[in-house]
Amino acid sequence: MHRVTPRVCARAAIALAAAAALAAHGQQVRLRLAGSLCNSLTGQVLASQQVPPLSSTANAAASVNAAMSERLERQRDSYFAKLDSAVPFNGLYATGMADQTDNYGGRYSVGVEWELFDRGRAEGRRNLERLKLESKTQYVQLLRDVEDRQLQENLLAVEQMRNKLLATLYQREAAAIRPVLERRKQELAAGRATKSDVAEVEYKAERAALRSQHYGSLRDVLVYPQSQDLINRIEDLQLRPQDELLARAAERSADLQLQGLLAQRNNFLPSVKDNTSVRLYVERSRDLERGSYSIAGVRVRIPIGNDQVREAVSEANAGIARDQQDAIRAALGQKLELLSERLRLKQNDMRLLQAENRMVRQKVEQACYRLDHPVSVLPDADRDIEELTLRLHEMQREILLARLDVLEVLTQISALVKPREPQELYSLPSR
Repeated sequence: MHRVTPRVCARAAIALAAAAALAAHGQQVRLRLAGSLCNSLTGQVLASQQVPPLSSTANAAASVNAAMSERLERQRDSYFAKLDSAVPFNGLYATGMADQTDNYGGRYSVGVEWELFDRGRAEGRRNLERLKLESKTQYVQLLRDVEDRQLQENLLAVEQMRNKLLATLYQREAAAIRPVLERRKQELAAGRATKSDVAEVEYKAERAALRSQHYGSLRDVLVYPQSQDLINRIEDLQLRPQDELLARAAERSADLQLQGLLAQRNNFLPSVKDNTSVRLYVERSRDLERGSYSIAGVRVRIPIGNDQVREAVSEANAGIARDQQDAIRAALGQKLELLSERLRLKQNDMRLLQAENRMVRQKVEQACYRLDHPVSVLPDADRDIEELTLRLHEMQREILLARLDVLEVLTQISALVKPREPQELYSLPSR
């Protein structure tokens, strides 16, 4: 039996104390690492699924197309009313004639003539109606072109918001990857990681840096501040019933209005009435050496023929116009149905991403717990926390971009329906 000396006991106590100190120091380092990573996950930046306010140097009031479209829409009724109030030529003419001869003296006549058809009242009305129709057609064509340009401008604004958002998110992701890359390099030097592990994180860091640089250097176009609240509640948005949306879209469709105006051109096909002349006149005349006398009468000129061919052509054109209107209305319904289904699909994708985000966060919490309470039979949790943290950054980007995807589809639907108020297009539950 060996005797334990006091010196041996002292050395053993010192060794045990040193080992305990080293273990405590190692545990303390790991706890600080775990606290840093896990606390960052509960921060408002990474936990938020809301699009942050996006600044822009562009001014929404400087949108030329939006201002012009609003002005044209506002002035259309008054402009058409002024056109309709224009009065056609009434066909009344003042007539006169005078001459002088050497042998018989002079003669003259003065009077009033009322032409009803040829170059008269009916033709004046016909010409005026044609000019009205041409003016209305040009106005609606201009309105349609401006609306198309405004839709392009609105979609460009959504794309610009996407670019600004990506610039912010990639900056955050690049900042989150830098310490992970540094730790991975330290692990490689200590033999705890492979070169492929480091290369994978280096790729993610380079991707985040390059995309942050790209999206951050894009020029400002236009960001609509009024869209901010809508974007962050867009998963709860409910479109109005399909029939209601289609009725509004058809009522306000520039293409349908334009087709209706073009159909009215059938009224101006050449007709027998165009060559008919009915003229009433009253004259006071003095003929050569005779005394003055009054004349009143009517002159009539009626062409020989009929309008059978014209009526057949007019009826055929009217049928084509009705078919065109039905086709345009059907196309509106199909496009609304397609866009509505796409909007619901985008909303569903966003909800799935949110569900996956909740699942990943549960995994992170479990990994943080394992790091604070190590269990020998479980793998090390450090790398799980790092990888899940980066995945949460990616999912936050996907969720926020999905919000803008829904906004883009809603912008296209709004361009078809042209709502006067948002409530005509969608409803949102009260907060």
